[in-house]
Parts: sequence; structure tokens; C-alpha cells
Amino acid sequence: MTTHSVISWALILGLGLAGAVYAADTREPLALLGAAGIVNLLLVAVALSERRTLIAAGAAASRIESVTARYMGLIWIWGAGALVLVYTLVLKWREWPLFSAFFAGAGLLCFAFSALLAKDAAKGKDDATMLRLGRYMAIGQLAGMIVTMIGLAIDPDKEFLDTSDVDWAGNGIFLFGALALAIVSAHALIDGKKNSP
Repeated sequence: MTTHSVISWALILGLGLAGAVYAADTREPLALLGAAGIVNLLLVAVALSERRTLIAAGAAASRIESVTARYMGLIWIWGAGALVLVYTLVLKWREWPLFSAFFAGAGLLCFAFSALLAKDAAKGKDDATMLRLGRYMAIGQLAGMIVTMIGLAIDPDKEFLDTSDVDWAGNGIFLFGALALAIVSAHALIDGKKNSP
């Protein structure tokens, strides 16, 4: 990533976090869903666009999957940041530390995997084992996100609009994070299979 793109993403993600905190503070669930939705779907759009651009340019598989893993990491980290800020500054929910720690851990794992693949790409090689591992991770992530979205949809205790429930803000963050990760994972799996030699 260039310095310009890093600054742009920091601004976008920061504004999204500020929007989520403001929505939680004013008890505006639709605004919170909007903030989470805009940030996550923007990350999805750019991740898919960069992936297509790299494929069209004939980039190495390691480079393509490195960029994809980086955007997955950004989605996880934004979710962790949103939970931390919302539930330390505005709302109270005893389970937020567990979820935010898991999100942060998953995000850091994605960043580490992205860095390893980028190192392979810089050396001009594709490690078949690493690429296969990335595919298995994407399959697991896709399955996990589908289960998460189904759970959010069918569990009567999961509220998005009722601000009397302490986890309403977290549920909105979970929903759009899961949707974003599911889309990026599914696209990477389908695209990777289609473009494999």
C-alpha cells in the first residue's frame, strides 16, 4: 500500500468508527447499521476490484492472495475497533472484550498471512502449501460467517433496532462484518478456482 492509500484508508476507517460511536451514543440503530455497512461494503468493493486488477495484470497468485488477506484483516480489525470504542466509551456489555479480542486476533492472523504471501511474491515464487492453506482458511471463514449470519437472523435474542438490549450495537457490527468477510471469502474461492492453472 502506498502512503497515500494508507492515509485514505485510515481516514475512511476512522470516520466509520466515529460514526459507529456517535450512533451508539445517540441510540440510533439505523445510523450504526449505516456506518458499519458503508465501511464494510467499501472494503469489499475495493478488495474485489484490486483482486480483479491484479489478475488482469498477470500478478503472481501469492501477490493476489496477499492483498485479499490484507482486506480480510482490515474488516476484522475495524470490527474489533468498533466494539472497543462503542463499549468502552458509550454502552456497557460484559461480553465485548471476548469478541473484540477474537476479532483482533483474526485480523492480525490475516495480516501475518498476507505478509508471508507478500514475501513469497517479492521473491518471485508461489508456495503451493501456503496457497492451499489460504484456501482452507477462506473455506473455514466463509462457513463461519454464513453460520454467524444465520444465527443473527434466527435468534430472537439478537436485536438490531431495540436499543434496550445491550448488544444491539454489537449485533450490527457482527452482521456487516460477517457479510463482508463472506463475500470476500466466496469471491476469492470462486475466483481462485477459476484462475488456477
